Amino acid sequence: MAFYEYLVLDSKGKKIKGKIEAFSADEVLNKLHSEGFHVIDIYELKSKKIYKIKTNELVIFSRQLSALISAGIPIVKSLDILSEQVQNKNFKDVIISIKNSIEAGSSLADAFSKYPEIFPVLFINMINVGEFSGNLDTVLEILTDYLEDYNNLTKKTTSAMVYPIGIIIFASLILIALFIFVIPAFQKMFEGLGAKLPLPTQILINLSIIIKKYFIFLIIGIIGIFLSLNRFKNKPIIMELKEKLISKIPVIGIIFKKIALSRFTKTLAILVKSGIPILNSLNIAAKASNNIALLKKIDFIRDDISKGNKLAESLKKTDFFPSMVIGMIGVGEEGGDLVGMLEKIADIYEEDVDNSISALLSLLEPVIIIFLGIVIGIIVICLFLPILQLTQLIRR
Repeated sequence: MAFYEYLVLDSKGKKIKGKIEAFSADEVLNKLHSEGFHVIDIYELKSKKIYKIKTNELVIFSRQLSALISAGIPIVKSLDILSEQVQNKNFKDVIISIKNSIEAGSSLADAFSKYPEIFPVLFINMINVGEFSGNLDTVLEILTDYLEDYNNLTKKTTSAMVYPIGIIIFASLILIALFIFVIPAFQKMFEGLGAKLPLPTQILINLSIIIKKYFIFLIIGIIGIFLSLNRFKNKPIIMELKEKLISKIPVIGIIFKKIALSRFTKTLAILVKSGIPILNSLNIAAKASNNIALLKKIDFIRDDISKGNKLAESLKKTDFFPSMVIGMIGVGEEGGDLVGMLEKIADIYEEDVDNSISALLSLLEPVIIIFLGIVIGIIVICLFLPILQLTQLIRR
């Protein structure tokens, strides 16, 4: 159900404004007419609440819905069953709302589209295709496989970053402990000696004093920057800046581009296979890639195809797609198996991403350890320089 605000005239011509909960605007209209009001305006109040669920929950929901529809259970009954099984209260409310919208006469795709934060554009478009073609169960099965692959790729990418980030954080904590606790202890010892400190040692001590004095402000600043970036992370300018920075990082930039190409080709294959026109499919697939550089080129590609050019020819005119992708898509178009070629490209890049991530992890571990060893080694040398100098003076 949803809330509707209305403006009516009573029998005396007085304007009355109010709010009511109902399944549809027609239900509100009939109710107000039955009470003798003359309706001027009715409009739905959009909920400000943003629902978010895990991709894994969406995968399970899609798989179960497909199974229920395949078993011949009506869509409303299927949604009713699923709403009872879902543990996430927010998702439960969403499923009930979708069911109520369908009972009120809404199409399934329109009911899902009310929650874009849960159901992506790809999901809604494919539901629309399945609904009108009568193959909703098959489309849902294809969609579920795609969501599982997408979720697995995302998990691999995220988990690959956990280990190096963990080492960096641990190393940072060690360095902070050295500058706040260890170096000041050496400073007191050096002051007792009364000797002039070597330049590297003096720089290290001065740096320790600054860090210790402004440590709280440093932490507040880091937290402030993190919260600001997190708040504005979905702003186009921030997303584009982040993408440009990542693309310039050796190895990592190449991996992220491969991930974008894998998502794009996999999504495009699913959409074309489902019967969605290529021009619409390209737009949805570009959004699914989460790559702004690709999104910026998609309008040109769509315009070029609309002029009668083939997909491979249009992709070749951009500087984003590798020659392998263009070549395989060209072969697929000539052989009448574009979907098959797109799926092969996606599989190749998924395997390539797996291998690249494994190679990156095996490379990062020794690099981070060596870097940490060098930094700590420099600190130790700087701290022991005065002691070495003093030892040499005593021997003389």
